[in-house]
Amino acid sequence: MPRALVLYSGSLASTVAVKLLATGRNWKVDLLYLRTPFLNAVELVKARAQRLFPGFGFNSCGLKREYNVYWHRVVEQGVPFPCGACRSLLLFKAARIMRRKRYDLLVTGEIVGRGGLGAKDLVRLEKMVGLQGRVFRPLSAALLPPVRGDDDLWSVPKLALCGDAEEELRDLARELGIPPLEWDKLDSCPLEDEGFAARVFTLLQRGPVNLNTVWLMQFPHTFAAEEFVMVVARSPQECRELQSFFLPDDVRLYIQVPHSPLGLVRFREELSSAEIQGMLELCARIIAALGGYAPREEVKVAYRLELSNELDYLYVRPLEREYLERLRLPRLNSEVRLVYLD
Repeated sequence: MPRALVLYSGSLASTVAVKLLATGRNWKVDLLYLRTPFLNAVELVKARAQRLFPGFGFNSCGLKREYNVYWHRVVEQGVPFPCGACRSLLLFKAARIMRRKRYDLLVTGEIVGRGGLGAKDLVRLEKMVGLQGRVFRPLSAALLPPVRGDDDLWSVPKLALCGDAEEELRDLARELGIPPLEWDKLDSCPLEDEGFAARVFTLLQRGPVNLNTVWLMQFPHTFAAEEFVMVVARSPQECRELQSFFLPDDVRLYIQVPHSPLGLVRFREELSSAEIQGMLELCARIIAALGGYAPREEVKVAYRLELSNELDYLYVRPLEREYLERLRLPRLNSEVRLVYLD
């Protein structure tokens, strides 16, 4: 009996894909939900899977290492961002599981044209992870090359959905007996916020980025140059939330007055001490500007390395607004909340 691993997100597309697979010959089917920093509705997805597909196995695992280690490489290879970059990591993880547990086929609910990925992009992604010809996408299979062992899939419908296809998906769901209550979206991806996606992409273009840095991008006031990333918390709540993000080599900046903005600065690793000192003055000027000080007023800004208790001071004038806005990363269009993977 052939064995299929299904990347199951609980979405209507992936639910319809599983239903279509189930209409074919007797497959041994296991569903896999991959938790990411952007989507982690594992309990809701598991409950939906158990209601709709009680005879199928269900497993989940996280992708923390893959985002920390491989994500920037995918961006360097020119994969469309953000959907293409994330999907490539999902396929990468699935490929490893397939090889280890000897699955014959990977099934997904991907649709040609969604997330900016055309047919050539989808084929390229499977090639990148060594799954060429082993990924079956029933919703758009008629628009894609055949998979290996296609005879095993002769009785599974091969559709030609393209683009949004939301109405077509709902019609299929009705035909396949999927209750309307199971059509609801279980989670939304923060990368759908164009400002947030632009922030993350800017960082990835400059080199490897750990998830801690990605999580920082959910704060409203973020700035970056080639040498550093800086987050400034302005409200008491933001200041409390920012405390948990400091790493030992980060620099903490603030003004020693009540309700001062709090700055976290993360420098590029290969910078010299002299280069860091020069950038610190620029960061201190950002703090002074966000603290509301007059353009020509001299401001005393305290700073220290996070692993040290030794304070030092810089005397600076607030950064000019035009320069401040050039350093500011794109503004968020919504309230972004990420998932902290174990």
